[in-house]
Amino acid sequence: MYKFSVIMPVHNKAATLLDSLACLYNQTFKNFEIIVIDDASTDGSLQILLQEERKGKLRLYHRDKPGPGGYAARNYGAQQATSEWLVFFDADDLLVYDHLSRFANAISEHPSINFFVNAFRKMEGNIVLPRSEFLKNGVLSRQEALAAFARSDFIHMNGACIHRNTFKALGGFPVDRYLRAGDVYFWLKVICSLKMVHYDPTVTSMWLLHNSGVVSNKNNIIQTHPCLDLKREFDVGLNWFEKHYLNAAINRKILSWAVEKKIVGRSVEKDIRSLTLFSMRPRQWMTLITLIIPQPYYGRLRDRVLSG
Repeated sequence: MYKFSVIMPVHNKAATLLDSLACLYNQTFKNFEIIVIDDASTDGSLQILLQEERKGKLRLYHRDKPGPGGYAARNYGAQQATSEWLVFFDADDLLVYDHLSRFANAISEHPSINFFVNAFRKMEGNIVLPRSEFLKNGVLSRQEALAAFARSDFIHMNGACIHRNTFKALGGFPVDRYLRAGDVYFWLKVICSLKMVHYDPTVTSMWLLHNSGVVSNKNNIIQTHPCLDLKREFDVGLNWFEKHYLNAAINRKILSWAVEKKIVGRSVEKDIRSLTLFSMRPRQWMTLITLIIPQPYYGRLRDRVLSG
């Protein structure tokens, strides 16, 4: 039985697919299977994947209709998994050679934990962006993990490893609910549902922002941030401090999304009204003040700040 099932959804990734697959082939830890779900690609991705399948490199499945964010494809891949640990990887990003081995070592050292996270970095073109999270290596309590998420997104799709039973018990990624940020919603849901998680600050994956069509498409941020739904779902079950940090994390995501909306001229009234004010951090109040500025003046202020 394999230790890991690496699940990769693919929708029109012919330009990056072989490079991303090479990152998996070159892993030092070899006890894993690759499950690829072709999400109705039309650019030649399927032909590449069929060649790799014939070589015995991966197991290939097909879906007739692509789903927003690849969430349905990932869930389908999880259903086909034969191992107890699920790892997700996007077909336009990169992994370091010890990505899986670090998960394997952490799992051996902490067999009672069901969710493991390796650090990631963002890249814009050839530029590696600065890290925003500085967390300790090792076990984080639920409260510590929520407090960390209130400061920054320390979990990325490529850097997460979750026990299959936990993934299934939580219902997998949300399908047909969100066009974007359904994964952020799910990671926060995982933290809220578990007493402990494990974090490794070693960077083992690179998120290539210039390949992310989901993030760049501003039509995906029409609604309020998906994380807002967690307020209702975890109204009970968390202590006061955990709720406070959950609300602070939700505030951070709502505000960052509202800034994107404001820049493209969309209303942010619903976003502002959904904030939990007593959980606001000092810098978030400054962001909120700028969001209240009328649109024409906001644009001028932003241009002036960006111009130096």
